[in-house]
Amino acid sequence: MVSGEAMVGVRLGLALVIGAGLMASSGAASATIVSRLSTPFFVHPVVSDPRPRQTSERGLLLIQPVSSVRAARLDAEAPAEAMGRPRPKPFPAGTTMFGAFAGQQWSYCAVVESNWGRPEKFSCYIDADDDGRFDAVMDSGPPFNGVALFVFNTGQPLTLPESVPYSRIDAMEGPRTRYAIGYRIHRPRAPNRDAPVPATHISPVFGFLTPDGALVPLSEQGAAVPLTDGQRGRLEIKGAVIEIDAVGDDNSVHYRVLRGIAGHVDQIMMQTVTTTVYY
Repeated sequence: MVSGEAMVGVRLGLALVIGAGLMASSGAASATIVSRLSTPFFVHPVVSDPRPRQTSERGLLLIQPVSSVRAARLDAEAPAEAMGRPRPKPFPAGTTMFGAFAGQQWSYCAVVESNWGRPEKFSCYIDADDDGRFDAVMDSGPPFNGVALFVFNTGQPLTLPESVPYSRIDAMEGPRTRYAIGYRIHRPRAPNRDAPVPATHISPVFGFLTPDGALVPLSEQGAAVPLTDGQRGRLEIKGAVIEIDAVGDDNSVHYRVLRGIAGHVDQIMMQTVTTTVYY
């Protein structure tokens, strides 16, 4: 099912759902759902390589770069205003930023890293009069679901002590994240652990990779595909075609990528669900 309404020129809108967690298992409860369309992003095409490959069940069948449709580069150092202490280091000249459309305006964002070098939150810069200089900065919270491309919170704009010059650059030169397709193998319950049961189906699992390589799946996934003789099948997801040639007892697969995802502009519907329990 498609969540949300796709914008004109956007190929498909999907949903990433984040849950705030249920505070208790009993009592009356109410849920607050907040949904926002992501910034349009570009899925970069890749050259298909049909040579046979092998991967484990937690492995990925296909990875393609993704970037915002806008990007910028700082021409001078910019303060990384952010909540909390210690105060983050400023962004040096030459830092590349991705465009994020939020609050009815474009901003350009970079990830503020913690003292441990771990992506923590966004600082997003605004050029209110479009003169090639940033006038304000917003502390825009952590990357949505850990994906360093999606900004959910817009924050309160803070006027910079001095405007900071920047240059618009080709979107291909801006920061990137990765889109990936993995899989899940389905088998009947085995009556005996020592007697492997042939696989019956394979399901695609697709979404975005976090900086540490974890796959954040989209809420809409493809249907399970039957496996001939428990071994062979074909996955067709978002235009990609992946031939499954064999499935191991450990759920590893031998496969070939016949076609990758075509380059296109896309969006997702970002959604948070907060549940409040009343006693």
